Amino acid sequence: MEPETTQTATEPEDRAAVQAKAVADQAEGVADQAEGLVNEGEAFALTSEELAAKKTRTYVIIAAVVFLLLLVGAVVLMAAFPAATVVVRDIAIVFVAVATFVMGLAMILLIFQLQVLIQVLRDEIQPLLSSVNDTVSTVRGTTEFLSHNMVTPVIKAAGFTSGLQKVVRDVVGVVKAARPRKATQSPTSVNGGDKDVQSGE
Repeated sequence: MEPETTQTATEPEDRAAVQAKAVADQAEGVADQAEGLVNEGEAFALTSEELAAKKTRTYVIIAAVVFLLLLVGAVVLMAAFPAATVVVRDIAIVFVAVATFVMGLAMILLIFQLQVLIQVLRDEIQPLLSSVNDTVSTVRGTTEFLSHNMVTPVIKAAGFTSGLQKVVRDVVGVVKAARPRKATQSPTSVNGGDKDVQSGE
């Protein structure tokens, strides 16, 4: 009978241990899943950056290939149709001449604008700088005047006053130390003297 009682008593403990182990395993599984999600998120962030870099690289490669194909096609067409090549060449020369003329005009305008800017700087900034120099020299003179006529005398007066206070303090201390002290008699000695006087009588 006793073994059955111990067996029934240990069964709930075993079940609790099994359930605790199952809960721990589930918690560990959830932690692993969370870690996996975090890693996937980091991988996704990296892949989005890599995706943008891949797109840019792809666009550059496509543009280079298209340019090469157009260049090869133009060379082939010029070799196949020499009369059309002469016409295209003349049109290109005209476009280059017009572009050069426009760039020359732009350079002339730029030089003119630079000259206007230099004139404005000369007419506006130089008086402003001279005004700032005058203000700085005025402030410097005012500071020197205040330093010589107000700050220095106040510092001297404060030093003199401090020295005078120290001298007075020292003199008062010497006077107090030199003053004679009066001897005070204690009441017991006076009473003792009276007793001696009385015994003598």
